Amino acid sequence: MRAASIDGGMGATAIKDLMRRPNDSPSMETVEKLAKGLNTTAAWLAYEAGPKTLRPTSSGGLADASRNFGLARVDGSVSAGMFLAASVFDDTPGEMISAPRDPDYPFAAQLAFRVEGDSMDKAEPRPIRDGDFVICCAWSDLGLEPADGMILVIQQTLDDGRLRERSVKKFSLDGDRAIFAPMSSNPKHAPIIVPRDFNPEDGKQVTILGLVRFVFDYQVIRW
Repeated sequence: MRAASIDGGMGATAIKDLMRRPNDSPSMETVEKLAKGLNTTAAWLAYEAGPKTLRPTSSGGLADASRNFGLARVDGSVSAGMFLAASVFDDTPGEMISAPRDPDYPFAAQLAFRVEGDSMDKAEPRPIRDGDFVICCAWSDLGLEPADGMILVIQQTLDDGRLRERSVKKFSLDGDRAIFAPMSSNPKHAPIIVPRDFNPEDGKQVTILGLVRFVFDYQVIRW
């Protein structure tokens, strides 16, 4: 325990101290340090997900297998047409899942959402189905303008923010209108059309939460 604590860049008694407090959850920064000291990945150490061990290199050392994986916070579910009270949405850090590190936006925080429903089951190049997870780059970190074809997680609010709906949509511009469209086999799902500044006059507000970068079902197959 002492060696692993030191190898992780912590004090010599760090792991022993954690084991004395079994009801306390270590921070993600501590988990990443522990993983380094134990020659595993943060995703595996926290959730037994992603690569378990570090890969040997031709020089006889160890390559950090976790460099391609991280942990993304799950910000709840996205479900088209489902307005819920704002109090239902828990914006505090909670469930985490392993996620590929984004090669194009490594500086952006990664968020994950659990998909409910069929509003994007015809998405391309990969359908986004009920039960899937979407891994996003936090929109506020990107400094981008929305562009045609982007798959986005958006939030609509009503009643001065007291009701919220979060969903996945494909973005496009049509003159002075911004269109957030479903890609669905179900005709009940309709596009959200708002002025280009996202501030419609009907009291709804639309906010982009994330740019969808990865989609996966995260099911463990056992046999």
